[in-house]
Amino acid sequence: MESSNVTNIDSLESFHRGILQLSHEIRTITEEIRASVVRAEEFFTQEQPSYWRQQTKIAEQSLNEAKEQLAAKTATARPNDRPAASEARKRVYQAERRLAQCNEKQLMCKKWSFKISKQCDELLGPMADILDHCDAVLPQAAAELRGLVGQLRSYAEQAEKPL
Repeated sequence: MESSNVTNIDSLESFHRGILQLSHEIRTITEEIRASVVRAEEFFTQEQPSYWRQQTKIAEQSLNEAKEQLAAKTATARPNDRPAASEARKRVYQAERRLAQCNEKQLMCKKWSFKISKQCDELLGPMADILDHCDAVLPQAAAELRGLVGQLRSYAEQAEKPL
């Protein structure tokens, strides 16, 4: 029977624990990153478009109200009896600008929503692979190491027994 110089099985057991700890820590960090990516995607694909749709409705209502106020000021029987409507015209102009801004933001949201969704998908794919390693590959390697450590312990115990 050949002999081998196995001097420190405890370091292999420490390595085994290290693999399991590494797997746990990588899983935790990857889950946190994944959650941040999902939150960012929701913000750009759901929250922002919804916000700008709501702002567009508000801007449309404000424009309609401003136009009604302007119409009310300018609707008199005689042109000489009309009150000054410069403030009402200014409100209509501002409401039109706000509506244009909201429409522009909605278009930008659609454009960015697609791009960000694609980028998030590209990031989430490799993260799933990392999680697979944490759930399967590293624990399997640790189990194999555990088995080898057990075999080494048995071998070391047999080597210590006198013949």
